[in-house]
Amino acid sequence: MKNLFWTLTLIIGLLSSCETDFELNAPYKTIPVVYGLLDQSLDTQFVKINKSYLANENNANFAPINDCTQFEYIVAVLEEYSQNNVFIGSDTLKEIMVGNLQPGIFYEDSQKIYFLETPSNSFVDEHTYKLNVNVPDKNLNFSAQTDLVNGTGLMFDFLSKITLQLNGFRCADNDLATTDEYFDPRLDWKTTLNGKRYELVLRFAYVEHFLNGDTIEKFIDWDLGDQTSVNTDGGENMFKVVSGSSFFEMLQGRLSSYDLEDQVVKRTFNSKAIEFVLTAGNEDLNTYMQINEPVTSIVTERPIFTNVENGIGLFGSKFSRSLKSFMSNGTVLELCRGQITSEFKFCCDSAEQIIAISNLSGGELVGCN
Repeated sequence: MKNLFWTLTLIIGLLSSCETDFELNAPYKTIPVVYGLLDQSLDTQFVKINKSYLANENNANFAPINDCTQFEYIVAVLEEYSQNNVFIGSDTLKEIMVGNLQPGIFYEDSQKIYFLETPSNSFVDEHTYKLNVNVPDKNLNFSAQTDLVNGTGLMFDFLSKITLQLNGFRCADNDLATTDEYFDPRLDWKTTLNGKRYELVLRFAYVEHFLNGDTIEKFIDWDLGDQTSVNTDGGENMFKVVSGSSFFEMLQGRLSSYDLEDQVVKRTFNSKAIEFVLTAGNEDLNTYMQINEPVTSIVTERPIFTNVENGIGLFGSKFSRSLKSFMSNGTVLELCRGQITSEFKFCCDSAEQIIAISNLSGGELVGCN
């Protein structure tokens, strides 16, 4: 009985000394988060510098609070080094609050980003650039560096600089009209030094004219996909075939749900309404994008990629080159009068092309009133 008594006493004592409340989170540690891509084809460079945050409840509730993710004050410096790792000079980034943000879980009214104005020839393709950041009130330092994608070597092939012909003419019963068969032109380019991933976008620019006399300049970007090179040495041949029929179907899909269709009087464009934008990203950017692509397997856990020392994120480089292309007369006629896109009130704004199409198509008018 004595043994049973002491056993029960011990059990009760142990149970009464246990606490049901305990901390799920480890002690908070400030982790810098950096995202920035240097692009010498732009006149301003932007870098997003934030910090991690931790809450004792649902973290999503704290994401809309700006102070949770922003540093109050930092000193961010971009340093330039030669090929021999010799220091060339440095510039201090400035901060700015930006608005007009896309809806999301984080603070939407405005966010702090850091920028550096870089006029033409500010960057040297062969040099290395290092971002050094100091947070004085937290005695925190972090950094990242990147090589530049060589912009000089990123060029479209000469044969690509031709009129974009997505549709042509046919002769039937002495009357010319557009064909039912679409053309699929091909664009060629060569890879460049330090470039790994290449993305091609077709941009179609136009102007909308409304009943009240207002006009709005707009454009539609058609992502033609991306390709990766074997290495980053440059000189590799790449190409992309543009589907003619898919171009017109893409425009139909983008414009078919337009809310103010009945208020649009016409949509005008000029002879160089199409522009191809080729963007090359460096190897770090390619790795980051590959890791964060949609998961297609049953394993959903992703590895973490970062090239930020004492932090996480990505500091890489990219370069964009554009090529404006004339649209062939057949393409213009198909855009304005073809079965797929005629409902969207397109009309040509080029007097020279209007006359040429009218002469070839037996008087078919594509000009704007």
